[in-house]
Amino acid sequence: MENNFFLTDDILWDYADGFLSGEEKARADACLARHPEWRERLEVILEEKRAFRMLPLETPKPGFSDRVMAALASEQVRMEAVTPAKGKDWIIYVISAVFGLFILTALIMTGMQSTTVEIPVELPQLPDIDWQDIAASPMLQYGLYLVMTLLALKVLDKYFHQRQMLEKLKMQG
Repeated sequence: MENNFFLTDDILWDYADGFLSGEEKARADACLARHPEWRERLEVILEEKRAFRMLPLETPKPGFSDRVMAALASEQVRMEAVTPAKGKDWIIYVISAVFGLFILTALIMTGMQSTTVEIPVELPQLPDIDWQDIAASPMLQYGLYLVMTLLALKVLDKYFHQRQMLEKLKMQG
């Protein structure tokens, strides 16, 4: 038997219900023989199972399942009405695409500078790019501030929209 077997409450419940395979049951028996505290826990579980069996079974009233299904359907309709319409997040996709293009351009430019390929055709020389000048550019910095501000405003808009919907739900229900 393996030494890495650990007994848990879930395994004890499965043991009490008879759901364990032969090998798992043998491991659990060995562990129960070594640890009296787990045997006590198993006895508590078996007592709970006996108490559950002693409870009287109740039959639901006629039409119970119909009422449950109607309540479920009305809840689903209400949740669909609360869910915001899709397709209005195009600005997020545009901003993500612009950021992706910035990153892709930087990767391409870095790759072009670090690798040299022998091409029989004469290519025009690309100007050397000074990334420090580009990063220090006020236009880029203000552009990034603008994009970050727009993203922050979009997050705030979503937050306030969700709060408004929750307040409407509280008022209705």
